[in-house]
Amino acid sequence: MAEQLDQEAGNVPPRVTIGLPVYNGENYLAEAIDSILGQTYTDFELIISDNASTDRTEEICRAFADQDERIRYFRHERNRGASPNYNFTVEKARGEYFKWAAHDDVLHPAFLEKAVDALDADPNLSLAYSKTRTINEHGEVVGTYDKYEDSLRIDALDAHTRFGDLICRQHNCIAIFGLMRTAQLARTNLHAAYQGADRTLLAEMALLGPIHRISEYHFDRQDHPGAYTRKEKGLDRITWWDVDQADKITLPTWRRLREYANAVQRAELPLRERLICYSQFGRWLVSPRWYRQNWIRLLRDLVVGRWRYGVRLVRGLISDL
Repeated sequence: MAEQLDQEAGNVPPRVTIGLPVYNGENYLAEAIDSILGQTYTDFELIISDNASTDRTEEICRAFADQDERIRYFRHERNRGASPNYNFTVEKARGEYFKWAAHDDVLHPAFLEKAVDALDADPNLSLAYSKTRTINEHGEVVGTYDKYEDSLRIDALDAHTRFGDLICRQHNCIAIFGLMRTAQLARTNLHAAYQGADRTLLAEMALLGPIHRISEYHFDRQDHPGAYTRKEKGLDRITWWDVDQADKITLPTWRRLREYANAVQRAELPLRERLICYSQFGRWLVSPRWYRQNWIRLLRDLVVGRWRYGVRLVRGLISDL
């Protein structure tokens, strides 16, 4: 059960909920929160879910919560992993719209305003996000996310086009930090506890409606030595997402394929459109380049899973001696 420092202003829910999951984020957390509180669009709540941090994270969060009544701070008794922490913020959301925020990223002041305007203007949209820059640990701009994002047809009218591009084309999943409709997000499996779950979630959001990319840069994604993508490798990524998965045999590529199929099944699509979405799995098997094709990854999962099962079996036999 999470300990809560909850400072709600009245009973009227805010229009937007921002969920900030964090674990030991003292180095960049204050800057990230400042960028959220400095938004030109102010009708939001900030839910911070602290995964039992052991550094100054709790101190920083409580100080901000004391100063701004829009902040609701929760601290968990143990580190459950990133996936449960992400999803906890959705469970606590009261807003019509929802956005995840990372503890080490920076929002430009107009991000929420632009995203809310986009979703308000087109009720068919499922998500709105902005062009994104990469910054280093010193806040210096070192690149952008345009290379892959420019080629995605995620604003297409056809669900199969949007879905196919998000499961088959290389991209950085940066749209996962966009603004979504909370009711639609709640219909998904949220951020499930397996590697690549962000890709699956984005693909399902694309089945629910077009995704709008704001044409200006309003978001800075920070790349630093402690970032997940640089720090966690291989099987360690599974544990990072859910600590309870540490000793389990996982088949992440098979899981992703199953969840893609489940997402298509859940979506309210005409039969013809549903069948075309299923046909995208043939394209998925041979995408992207040959040495990274998913049929190879499916085979690799079976080999690695078999090896881990054998290791576990041998360890069990040894312990019984």
